[in-house]
Amino acid sequence: MRIGIVAGEASGDSLGAGLMNEMINLYPDIRFEGIFGPKMEKITGNTGWASSEELSVMGVLEPLKILPKLLRLRGTLVKRWSENPPDIFIGIDAPEFNLSLEKKLHKRGIKTVHYVSPSIWAWRKNRIKTIRKSVDKVLCLLPFEPDLYHAYGVPAVFVGHPLVKKLPYEMKKYTARKKLQISSETVIAVLPGSRLSEIKKLGPIFARVAKLIVSQNKKISFVSPMASQSTYDQFENILLSNNIRSAFNVIKGYSHEAMIAADIVLLASGTAALESALLSKPTVAAYKVSAPSYFILNKLVKTSYFTLPNILLNKEIIPEFIQNKASDINLFDSISECLYNKNYQQNMINNFTQLKSQLDADTDKLAASEVLKLL
Repeated sequence: MRIGIVAGEASGDSLGAGLMNEMINLYPDIRFEGIFGPKMEKITGNTGWASSEELSVMGVLEPLKILPKLLRLRGTLVKRWSENPPDIFIGIDAPEFNLSLEKKLHKRGIKTVHYVSPSIWAWRKNRIKTIRKSVDKVLCLLPFEPDLYHAYGVPAVFVGHPLVKKLPYEMKKYTARKKLQISSETVIAVLPGSRLSEIKKLGPIFARVAKLIVSQNKKISFVSPMASQSTYDQFENILLSNNIRSAFNVIKGYSHEAMIAADIVLLASGTAALESALLSKPTVAAYKVSAPSYFILNKLVKTSYFTLPNILLNKEIIPEFIQNKASDINLFDSISECLYNKNYQQNMINNFTQLKSQLDADTDKLAASEVLKLL
């Protein structure tokens, strides 16, 4: 059995690895081919045809800069799989790339699954029409998403969110600090994003915020887990140019340990915000794209919040700062509130407890089962 698969970003790599592992348990001779992240490569023992990092671009207009490269890559995949069709194709996240690829493969009679619904509930709801023509099934991570698809006749299933099962809830703060060799009295985890484009936008702001914090309290240190060597190098250069590198423990991987070790988490809004909330960590979130992208997003986005825990709880529990509001002083003030106002901290943590029950399911097994049903 051959499975074509394309995963985008670090979160897609984690989902892909879990799905692959379950399918291999059921069918040991199954083969995967396509675009993998490092975790998927470890599961298969093979390198992909390209890296998932190539699809990691944030914003509306930013992908246009690498559009020729993406079009060539997509054309190569279509040609390769048209000539030698897999039994099924699974596109994991990266909707701008994968939905178009799925549509072309679907037209050629290849069964397709899209894993992780695009945010149709937030913006561009008309994409459902494209999705209906492109896929045989959508695997959804959020409980309210399948009903949106069913209204348009698109098969969709809620498989739960894998983070609920995979986070190391049993790990204690002191254990995480010992593992990461952190001895500071107060620790802030700083996660400027898993994409190079995110770090370029938010990294300098987060570095300047850290300088403000240290100027007030020199006993505070920072830990920053990076998704790859390229993001590590980029963020380290930003810290060096802002003369704050000595206050940071920059590491590759260990994002969950970094959050657990921390008293407060400052992050780029995305999957990390949900991880931090599920780990019951007081969190401050920021989001920043290019000015043209923000202009378009501001017209299109229909939700009141942009941070996933706030969307799921339908109220602003995590302070969130978008675009120009993601300023040094705003983030500094919000982090200070989180650090020193214990009632504020506890209220945030109390609200986070609701998230786990909303999202709990055996995601990897359910996803594998839904894929195999199509076969």
